[in-house]
Amino acid sequence: MGFAHTTRRGDKQTVARRGGTQPSPISKVDVVEAALRVVARSSLQQLTVREVAEECGVTAPAIHYHLRGGADLADRVVEAVAAQIEVRVDPDASWIDQYLELVLAMDRAFLAYPGTGLHTLTSAGPSAAATRLTDTALDILRRAGFTEDVAVQTFTATYLMFVGWLATRSHADSDAIHPALAAAGATGLGRDGGEPLEAAMRRVLINAQGGTP
Repeated sequence: MGFAHTTRRGDKQTVARRGGTQPSPISKVDVVEAALRVVARSSLQQLTVREVAEECGVTAPAIHYHLRGGADLADRVVEAVAAQIEVRVDPDASWIDQYLELVLAMDRAFLAYPGTGLHTLTSAGPSAAATRLTDTALDILRRAGFTEDVAVQTFTATYLMFVGWLATRSHADSDAIHPALAAAGATGLGRDGGEPLEAAMRRVLINAQGGTP
């Protein structure tokens, strides 16, 4: 009859059996959490199954096992990041400040996991987290008194602005700048925190309501 006992190698529990010591089973949650750690240290563009396998202390096929028949690894990571974004609307704040806080919360989350923001906002697949964020943004605009058409138009304008911001920040992370921004003299954009995004979006929101915050 075979035997088994558990031991630990580093932070990973292992199971000792005849024929060698093997890692204990991992779950889909383990895979995503490991992938998040990899992305936080590097970027989404550098995420590979091999890196995640090393992070989990298992072989690559063990990771592929949990990815079968579903979204790819990058999609699972960006969904997890978007799901972490805290949707908290301060009832005492102005509607503009409520909207900006939502956008800045998204920006902070995506900044912690480089490359995930642009992937999230340009993905064509379904996303429960993205739907939750969109619904929150539209609800803020509706409560501010916008008609449905104007609420959707305003959301679309800020969405496009945010995508541009994330793309600019991605260029800045690579020490690059788009020629159009360089021609405008905005060479530091994307390296100077979120203040330019907040200022530009505040202007759009004020104009959307006819100049009255």
